[in-house]
Amino acid sequence: MSINSLVSETQRLASSRLNPHIMKVNHRAGRLSPLDSASFGAAVVRILAAGRGLASLSEDGQCRIHKRDIAEVQDAMHVALHQGDVRGGDELLYGRIGLLHAILNIRKLRLNIESVEALTAVFKKVPQLIDSIMSGGKLGARDYLELYGEREYMPLMWSWHDKYYIGAIHGTCGILDVLLACEPEELRAGHSHSHIPVIAQTINALCNLCILNHGHLPSSVPHRSSSRTSPLVQICHGAPGLLILLSNARKNAAFAASYWRPEWDEAICLASEKVWEQGLLYKGGSLCHGIAGNAWPLLMLHDAFEYGAQGSEEAKNCFKQVTSSVPHKELSGDYYLSRAIAMLLEARKTPPFIMQEAGGGRYRMPDSPYSLFEGLGGTICAWSEACVVISARLRKMEVDSQEGNGACNNDEEFHSDLQDELGMPGLGTRGFL
Repeated sequence: MSINSLVSETQRLASSRLNPHIMKVNHRAGRLSPLDSASFGAAVVRILAAGRGLASLSEDGQCRIHKRDIAEVQDAMHVALHQGDVRGGDELLYGRIGLLHAILNIRKLRLNIESVEALTAVFKKVPQLIDSIMSGGKLGARDYLELYGEREYMPLMWSWHDKYYIGAIHGTCGILDVLLACEPEELRAGHSHSHIPVIAQTINALCNLCILNHGHLPSSVPHRSSSRTSPLVQICHGAPGLLILLSNARKNAAFAASYWRPEWDEAICLASEKVWEQGLLYKGGSLCHGIAGNAWPLLMLHDAFEYGAQGSEEAKNCFKQVTSSVPHKELSGDYYLSRAIAMLLEARKTPPFIMQEAGGGRYRMPDSPYSLFEGLGGTICAWSEACVVISARLRKMEVDSQEGNGACNNDEEFHSDLQDELGMPGLGTRGFL
């Protein structure tokens, strides 16, 4: 079977798995993320599939998006803006930041005029949603200060299940990562105030906490000793989530030029070493808590160090100045790409990629062995991402060797490869969920 035939068949099979049943969603405050909702998640996936040309076409040849699917997004936004003071309602998997993540991805799509008009009101309310999420973070920080004092305090803190988680899926790293994907003008609370400085201050607090823990990131704060022999090293809880946040922050030229600090590179160096040393998890090859998930931030760091801080010469020079005093070994794209590939090669040894005799394998079978976040589906996504990252890098090497350094910046094939990157499922904002 040719590559084109394989791609076509894969798209057909994927489309056949779309849930066609449109159901009314009972949106509840604190449970507004489509990532954990079968009904709302199906509605968002149908919208994304239509925008990507994977759904059936209308008579005029345009992808059909059902009005009721759009209505569910509108209703979710309404609840998000009127839910009031709901502690624990802002993290990625269940909360409002998951809704914001979905809206940012929908906004990336090329939709028909009717759908765009129906969603415009939702898109215009994104700054209000950001303000509400930021208010929740400031309120959480105030509550934390009253409960625990200044130890491990951060300017923005969100609670979940009465704990202050700081990882990617349930905590601060994931929330800040999605916020940084918003447009700069959307992060300005009115004409005289911006959310960006306090976001940068919170990132700095996260990095200092990581450095204090020699590269580990505690699952939650205040950090307490436990019976666990080693801190968790996985996307949902631990240093990999911080690496995702920092890689995207580094690629944001304007943000990096203004706010990047040497401690952030130090945190990258220490945290990536912990991922390399302790990231081959017995839990297997999954994204959420597995080897493929731990490899993905290293792919992102490759891009951040190979192509990051792209922008004006002034921005680049400013970035070089704030990173020149980092005392660690030189960090490079090659360094992270080689380690990401090595980890993904190891992920091939995990079930269900290969089946092992009961009790005789190094890695256990995941609870959901074929799912996106816990199984083979996510591992395949990670490998797909690696293929695109490698393709772009090879193209850059080819063009730069023939036409001189920097020539790739004007190369369509190189930029096409970069545009094909998926982004981490649940965190990326490239028009996918």
